[in-house]
Amino acid sequence: MGPRRSTYGIIGSVRPPRPADQLAAELGPQGVLLAERDDTSGYATPARGVPGRPVDVVRPASTEEVRTVVRWATQHGIRLLPQGANSGLVGASTPPPDAEGVVVLTTERLREGVRIDPADRTAVVPAGLRLSELNELAATHGLWFPIDLGADPSVGGMVATNTGGARMLRHGDVRRRTLGVEAVLADEGVSVLDTLRTYRKDNRGVDLTDMIVGSSGALGIVTRAALDLAVLPAETACAWIPLRDPADAVTLLVDLEARLDPLLAAFEVVSATALAAAGAVGHPLDLGDAPWSVLVEVAGPTGCGDRLVDTALSSPVDTSGAVVLPQDRAWAPRHAITSGLARSGTVVGHDVAVPRAALPALVTEVADTVRDTWPEATFADFGHWGDGGVHLNVVFPPGRTVDDAVVDEVHDAVFSIAVDRHGGTFSAEHGIGPANRSWWLRCTPAVDVALRTALRDACDPLRILGHPGLP
Repeated sequence: MGPRRSTYGIIGSVRPPRPADQLAAELGPQGVLLAERDDTSGYATPARGVPGRPVDVVRPASTEEVRTVVRWATQHGIRLLPQGANSGLVGASTPPPDAEGVVVLTTERLREGVRIDPADRTAVVPAGLRLSELNELAATHGLWFPIDLGADPSVGGMVATNTGGARMLRHGDVRRRTLGVEAVLADEGVSVLDTLRTYRKDNRGVDLTDMIVGSSGALGIVTRAALDLAVLPAETACAWIPLRDPADAVTLLVDLEARLDPLLAAFEVVSATALAAAGAVGHPLDLGDAPWSVLVEVAGPTGCGDRLVDTALSSPVDTSGAVVLPQDRAWAPRHAITSGLARSGTVVGHDVAVPRAALPALVTEVADTVRDTWPEATFADFGHWGDGGVHLNVVFPPGRTVDDAVVDEVHDAVFSIAVDRHGGTFSAEHGIGPANRSWWLRCTPAVDVALRTALRDACDPLRILGHPGLP
């Protein structure tokens, strides 16, 4: 029987060859899970959104085993969907509901060979290691990988999606912190791209590491990464500052950067609605009736906390309601927002970025649009204003039907404001997947599409890798 066309196009045969017989001997008894025999539903369930169809799962434990799986897939025309910790929010790591000829390749068993060099402040890490595990190991040397997230992703997934996080203002995104990668391609020879250097200066030409970072697994399967670590700060101080006007947040940010840089580590702006959601799940924070608040963190040598207090109190905006808290207590409400919103209804989320000066107008315009178009919904915004990013969440009450048509309508309204009115991006942090594919096609210039196609032709000519919904 010939190839089948689904929502995403031709993605493989109707009944792909089962991996058990051909791969189990090489991957071992833990290396293959069959949907008809094993519970693979967890690999088909995204962190947000509708679960996909459970499919067979392969679990290689080494780079050579990844090559074995890719070689098998190329021989049989099977789509391999790379998956790390499955914590992404755009649906790029789970199979679609109508998946045929798709097999999940999880990197969760790629865990051997962590190397940390304290003198060089670098680490070479297997793709399956979690962020929390890396930081636990690095902390014994007074170091950490400074990408702060509410989730606990795998290193390979972070590289594949170019994760940002709450401290991007200070430490940059994963692309900035990645020195090199090892990745298995799906070309004719199932080549291994190896740029695993741990030195920071290399000016020999085009850096192929950047080709893999942020590619969502469509150009190669990340198996290891060389990372630039940071020194754990001697002191960290945090303050929540209530504000009446979102424009004051930008004024405060510019002032703090002028007087505290490079101590300023994070600058998060949270609406009262979002903060209330955190309180509903056990992390209340009383800042009065302020419609917005800012979480500021400074990190550095001993004494930087005193500088934060002195600087904030002398700011050109009213900061008299500031509350200074220990780091864990300060961040608990911020990290609880997502789970709080999820419990209050159906969340249609957006992670966008615009020039920082445009953030107040952006959140105001989206709030007005939600109120006028979906009066039954709640709008909750929060995010990393320090780097121009913000999460715009439209939450529909329980019992309200939120089908694909509604989701698309909300996406179009919010993305139009961010992209068309304010010159921003529809994907600030989570990469590209089925949830935002149509906007990638709309916003990406033809020359970019042509170059991406050329790269895929070189790295994956049979289109074996990545989600079938990726462009």
